Amino acid sequence: MLKDSRVKSLNIKQIRSFVEQLEALPDGASLPDWSELSVGDRFAICLRLIPQRKREALLGKSEPQIRRYEAGLDIPLTVVAALAVETEIPLDWIASGRPMQRRLPASVAAVGSTDGEDLPVRKLAFKVDDSGALTLDDAAGQVQFPRAILQRVGVAPANARLLEAFGESMTPTLSDGDLLLIDVGATKIVEGKIFVFSVGADAFIKRLRRIGDRVLMISDNREMFPEQEVPSGAPFSIYGRVKWAGRSL
Repeated sequence: MLKDSRVKSLNIKQIRSFVEQLEALPDGASLPDWSELSVGDRFAICLRLIPQRKREALLGKSEPQIRRYEAGLDIPLTVVAALAVETEIPLDWIASGRPMQRRLPASVAAVGSTDGEDLPVRKLAFKVDDSGALTLDDAAGQVQFPRAILQRVGVAPANARLLEAFGESMTPTLSDGDLLLIDVGATKIVEGKIFVFSVGADAFIKRLRRIGDRVLMISDNREMFPEQEVPSGAPFSIYGRVKWAGRSL
């Protein structure tokens, strides 16, 4: 989720003024530096590039929920990604407000998909096999995701998966409900990095450390979740490494 300690500060008249500035940008012009605004303000500005009657269907959220996001309260990245696709405003700009191009250069956009600057990325989902262990469910759905982020963190589209963080064991680094980008091609343990893995029928998002034949599971919220060792002989599978959660990791 996108979070910002700053509260939404613009009134509706000011928001409309910023909308007019965006609409007046000539083709090829960079997006302005609006980093002084809150995430909620930028979300509210971009939202008004879409007709009101289309907003609930586009974002998959009710009007009261959308108003909550305009206030900058825990905006799901899936919602921001849907807004970014519809408005052709990069997700990174909505999150940061730093000046950047509105669209990728043609030479970059041609990599992977030829349709806009977003790619369909499969969700990471699990199922339990006959032995009682977790395996990946390849029938999971897909979500449009900015290609620029895949390129920036070095994840091949074929290896990209999306997963919502669960639990509180990785706070403050990750929060319950955060959208995570997983590289399923990166399953070799690198000390200090965060992985998605399973032990038996339980899934985890934690840091891993290998010491000889032992593998340690390490939480960032160590007061509530002390370090544990993967039990010897237990079914253990690494599904991929967390490469992005609204920022590079």
